[in-house]
Amino acid sequence: MMHARPALLFVLLLLATPLQAVTYKWVDENGTVVYSQSRPPSGVPYETIDTGRPRPPASTPRPKSRSSFLEQVEKEKAAKKKEGIIQSEMEKGADARRKNCEAARKNLQTYTAHKRIRQKDGSVVRLDDDERLKKIEEAKEAIKEFCD
Repeated sequence: MMHARPALLFVLLLLATPLQAVTYKWVDENGTVVYSQSRPPSGVPYETIDTGRPRPPASTPRPKSRSSFLEQVEKEKAAKKKEGIIQSEMEKGADARRKNCEAARKNLQTYTAHKRIRQKDGSVVRLDDDERLKKIEEAKEAIKEFCD
């Protein structure tokens, strides 16, 4: 119990120190600037420095009113929505490129392996060598354009 009292006194002093929020600043007779929580000797000019109130951080701007806060929230929502639309368009574009790439590769394989080609209407057409080479080149160009 004897050792508890000095420890308790020490803790109370530590807790009371932040409550003492005024700091004094003065220049002593040697020209040294002194900062202290106790007043300087009488007759010495001094400044008081208030350190008791924490200041809000400068980097967090506070909204001026509720309406400006709501406007800011709406702007952020609109920006997120726009980003979502852009993302979905990019995904659609990537999907279309993938499909075009697959079609171009299939066309190249078909034109390389076969001289007879089935048309959309179901009829079969025989390609001469010049037409076939032209279609092969077109397929290669499409592969360059759509395949990564």
